Amino acid sequence: MIYGLARNELGLIHKMAHEIWPICFKDMISQQQIKYMLEWMYNPHQLEKNFDKGHEFIVIKENEENIGFASYEIKKEKSCVRLHKLYVNPKQHHRGTGQMLLAHICSIGREQNMNTLDLFVNRTNPAVHFYNKLGFKIMESIDLDIGGGFFMNDYRMKLKI
Repeated sequence: MIYGLARNELGLIHKMAHEIWPICFKDMISQQQIKYMLEWMYNPHQLEKNFDKGHEFIVIKENEENIGFASYEIKKEKSCVRLHKLYVNPKQHHRGTGQMLLAHICSIGREQNMNTLDLFVNRTNPAVHFYNKLGFKIMESIDLDIGGGFFMNDYRMKLKI
């Protein structure tokens, strides 16, 4: 079951990110960068700020357990849905959970007459292959200075919906 979160429920995203990120990113970025990025992107104030700017947060639940989450934003001026976050508990990988979250977001995008879904993903993240399999195309490479001496070395990927 996929359900949306209200502003006062964003603590669940904070909790899940702190459980998932250290496992998923341990081979991609340093523990120091993981800690920095979790504090930067998943602190309660930042999550609320993103919610107030129009980011939608969804969670997928199976057997009463929250197993993944995503956030996205409808960018009407670009006819695009921007996927900001999509994370699944590593114990649930390769079971279609990420595809279900993406299908849900694409459906919402189509309902709102959006043409594409785009996202940023670390260039060394195995998820790049996941997105390629689903039809996403790499549009560009981006190196973004996020402060603290850290960079996000990402691909911007896009899918026609």
